Amino acid sequence: MSPTIEIRKAGFTNKGAAMMLLAAIQEVRRRLPGARLVVAANYTTPFELRAPLGLWHRAELVKRGVDVLGPLVERVPAKLRERYGFVTEAEVDIILDAAGFAYSDQWGLGPAQDFAKRAEKWKRAGKKLILLPQAFGPFETPGIKEAMRRAADCADLIFAREQSSYDFLTGAVGARDTIRLAPDFTNVLRAVPTDRIAKGSGMVAIVPNARMLDKAGDKEQGAYPAFLVQVIRIVREAGLTPFFLVHETMEDGALARRLNDQVGAPLEIIEADDPLVAKGLIAQCDALIGSRFHALVSALSQSVPTIGTGWSHKYQELFRDYAYAEGLTRVDLDEAQIRAVLQPLLSIEGRQAISERLAVAAAQLKEDVSGMWDQVFRVIGA
Repeated sequence: MSPTIEIRKAGFTNKGAAMMLLAAIQEVRRRLPGARLVVAANYTTPFELRAPLGLWHRAELVKRGVDVLGPLVERVPAKLRERYGFVTEAEVDIILDAAGFAYSDQWGLGPAQDFAKRAEKWKRAGKKLILLPQAFGPFETPGIKEAMRRAADCADLIFAREQSSYDFLTGAVGARDTIRLAPDFTNVLRAVPTDRIAKGSGMVAIVPNARMLDKAGDKEQGAYPAFLVQVIRIVREAGLTPFFLVHETMEDGALARRLNDQVGAPLEIIEADDPLVAKGLIAQCDALIGSRFHALVSALSQSVPTIGTGWSHKYQELFRDYAYAEGLTRVDLDEAQIRAVLQPLLSIEGRQAISERLAVAAAQLKEDVSGMWDQVFRVIGA
């Protein structure tokens, strides 16, 4: 009998989460075409977006830590539930957690405690729990560290997305055979081709991130808007055409509009609802300068010359994975330093050299993702 598999913590709140959901769906359906795929029916997975993907709905409505809806749906006869596409928690066999970055001191005690409680319940019920590649840590808060130890005791397989996350996690819960390394798994998603941007036309995507204004250090928060304004001016001086690509959240769009008030002639603002169309747009760019993690993945994995900024260790490790550590920069730089950082992206020869470097690393990382899925399906038993 084909299993029922829930993909957890991925949804449509932002393009990164949607890409993780799509990547998991793609691989499960390729390897287990008969599997029933489920997501929790909540605000991150609205019906109009999950239904076209053929996803079943697990009813849940948590109030003060208690699911008040799931137990009611369990009382509905199975045939009636199936008619409306509902699955109960008891019917789920396997949980694939695709949180991306949720378990860390930076996100507080709540996510880790909730996950530990659920993991223990799943373990008692005999379900398999696999954490797909994601960032972890740091774990300095005792309660978070204890919650992660409890969750790790219940997990069949955990993939840290890079070495720092692996070290943070094993430092908190101890080294285990079930904890392994694998890169971000959205790199294998195929972009949807688009003719909105012509390849080689000098278009440079500027991808802002509002989290740089509340998660980065105080100095970086203050410097970030001025950094982007300088970047735009320098890119224009080089004869290239910058535009804002809003990759995630309403806040990023608001930030782009505020920056447009400071750059003279306003930049075009493009927001593609479909994350794979956004990836297609990125593929057509001559370069990308941005701060959203999965926009950076989309660029690097398609060998698009890239300069990134970030607010956590996951950004540093991403550029290390692509053997391009110098592609990640600080934002608290003066104009001369910014020019030096951007210089390789401003000439055809410089961009070509970067693209060739990235292509080698991208090919290896895609092989690593394939190997990760091999391990997942061995645990699943498929």
